Amino acid sequence: MKRTAPWLTAIVLVLGAIFAYPAAVSAQEPRTAELTGFWLTTPHPELAIRPGETQSIALTLRNSNLPPQRASLEIAGVPDKWRWSLKGGGRDVGAVIVGPDASENLNLELTPPEGARGDRIPSKIRARYGNEVAELPLLVSLSDKPEAGLELKSELPALRGTASSTFSFKVDVKNDGEESLFNLAANVPEGFQTRFKRGYGSEEITGLPIEAGASETVTLEVTPPRSAAADRYPVVMEVSGGGASAAAELSIEVTGQPEVSLTGPQERLSGQAVAGKESSFPFTLANTGSAPATDIELSASPPSGWKVEFEPERIDAIAPDSTSRVNVKITPSERAIAGDYMVNVRASSGPVSESAEFRVTVEASTAWGMAGIGVIAAAALVLGMAVMRYGRR
Repeated sequence: MKRTAPWLTAIVLVLGAIFAYPAAVSAQEPRTAELTGFWLTTPHPELAIRPGETQSIALTLRNSNLPPQRASLEIAGVPDKWRWSLKGGGRDVGAVIVGPDASENLNLELTPPEGARGDRIPSKIRARYGNEVAELPLLVSLSDKPEAGLELKSELPALRGTASSTFSFKVDVKNDGEESLFNLAANVPEGFQTRFKRGYGSEEITGLPIEAGASETVTLEVTPPRSAAADRYPVVMEVSGGGASAAAELSIEVTGQPEVSLTGPQERLSGQAVAGKESSFPFTLANTGSAPATDIELSASPPSGWKVEFEPERIDAIAPDSTSRVNVKITPSERAIAGDYMVNVRASSGPVSESAEFRVTVEASTAWGMAGIGVIAAAALVLGMAVMRYGRR
């Protein structure tokens, strides 16, 4: 019997190992079958809801390797007096079409009534497609315990003042969650200005860090436009961060405020007068504020020896966006020489006061002119007689 060469035996063994390797791999690593079907899923099939609050539950319909499927949606097991709705794209839906290898996202909104009680309340969501049903069981628990998050508490939630006031709200922000940086925002009517400050400080902020279980005091300052009408205005302070958010509803009441302006004749603050003679100038008082201007007193500061009178001397009231006419009678001193003089005219109504500098151009009196001419003529006559008498010598 012939003996096989050692080198030939080695070659046969190597070739056998090479051809046997794929089969061994296939036997040790089984292939994963590709999934085919239609599923209704949610990331949180068991959850807790507080009575009176709406909880949104995310749902997903998945079509894998099937033709387009039309699924009709229904809910079973929801207790009486609970409110629920299925939302898709922000609208109420009752059916969904899911294309091949595609998915559609929905939201189930559940609202238990106030005072509802119960633990692990079972319910089911069904999606009927063709002759099949995809079913998703849910377990809902009810609890009155407040959820960890943010709590806002205002020292004075309603303030009152005029349109020229700055309204300051002191709000305590309590963080019942994790430490985080919280952003601050305010929702106010158009034209109102806002700014935030930490505690009783003076620096403006847009956010602040709050440790877990700690509280911070935030000052919200609101400044209305000067033209704001007398009314009550809502203010909403919002705090968000760390996956939590909260809002505080505040309000400010703007009381009316008069705004008085004073203009001279033909909207000018100048006029002419004659020394020693009375001249009348029509002034206009206008109330451009949001409340009536009442008990308006008129006064003036003229040069020494001058006389100023008003007609009328007092105005009972001027309604908003209304005007009233006043005659200002000015009599310059008889000794006033020709030139420009300033007369300060004032209108006062409680805390509101308005003044105007009225320039009066004084012309020389005719009587003084005639007297001057007479003096000159007399001097000329005396001079002529002196020349005639002494000129002959």
